[in-house]
Amino acid sequence: MIQALDLDGNTRLLVVVPHPDDETLAAGGLIQIALAAGAALRVVIVTDGDDNPWPQRWIEKRWRIDADARRRWGQRRRNEAAAALVRLGVAADDIRHYGWPDQGLTGLLIRDAQCEDQLVAEIIDFAPTLVVVPSLADRHPDHSALRVMIELALARTAFASCRRIGFVVHGPLRDDLALALATSDEQVRVKHHALQAHASQLALSGTRMNRLCQRVERFESHSSITLPGHEATRLDWTLPWRRPRICRHSFAMYLIAEVGDRIVRISVPLSARSRATDACVGPGDPPVLDLRMQASGETLRIGLSSRCKIGRVFAKVERLGARIVIYDCHGWFDNEASSL
Repeated sequence: MIQALDLDGNTRLLVVVPHPDDETLAAGGLIQIALAAGAALRVVIVTDGDDNPWPQRWIEKRWRIDADARRRWGQRRRNEAAAALVRLGVAADDIRHYGWPDQGLTGLLIRDAQCEDQLVAEIIDFAPTLVVVPSLADRHPDHSALRVMIELALARTAFASCRRIGFVVHGPLRDDLALALATSDEQVRVKHHALQAHASQLALSGTRMNRLCQRVERFESHSSITLPGHEATRLDWTLPWRRPRICRHSFAMYLIAEVGDRIVRISVPLSARSRATDACVGPGDPPVLDLRMQASGETLRIGLSSRCKIGRVFAKVERLGARIVIYDCHGWFDNEASSL
């Protein structure tokens, strides 16, 4: 049970979520329990959820969503999140909004470390003892990408061993891995009241949102799992991936690896027709990392080798191009654990 966390006046709880409404759906009960226990709390919402056209079209009775309309919608959703958090008892000074691009976190993650730099500064400033973050098992690409960012950021601070508990909003969470949060009837009522502040999201998805709000809050629990003893100069790894029979999409292997004292970010085209790919990637001459990929059945075998030690590695098969359905079949995977 979640009470094993022993929330009290010494707890410093950092909640980091991708979109407005995730803070309420995933942790509305936990936030109330932490505040009641006297814990220090900070909530970070990294996007404004502005790339959300269908509710906006419905509410504003417009078809074309231009840049000004998106900014207006993002401000509306930011205001809704602030109102929801006030209903949960969170002070305005304890809320942070980053304004990163909605549905763009995977691109930011694979591009460079700027987002992690901002998270590092936040972590150092707040000094958390417990971090609430998305799970890698969440099927929304923004959720799993944010988890990778947070793991990379924590590793760069003195809080690398800080306990984190992961939530799933989109997709299943295994019951045998879950910490189940016990909430009172009053805390459930307050959580539902907070959800009503997200009126823009309830307009088209009220039934789904209320169903998510009614779920018992469950979290995966992990402390730091990066162990120096696991480092080697070679890594062989198998990921699930079914090559499509009809090649309607293009794919890339996204890989982020701790190699020696640096983080290497890789994007390598992955052909649905070809069974094998070899690439030398990363900075340096010769390149710091050799990558081999081989597709077989419903798996993708990855081989990494380097002249330096290979530590933590995250990998994802990314479907490129425009998406009608935004959710991933498989998100990011971690070489140290199947999911976080």
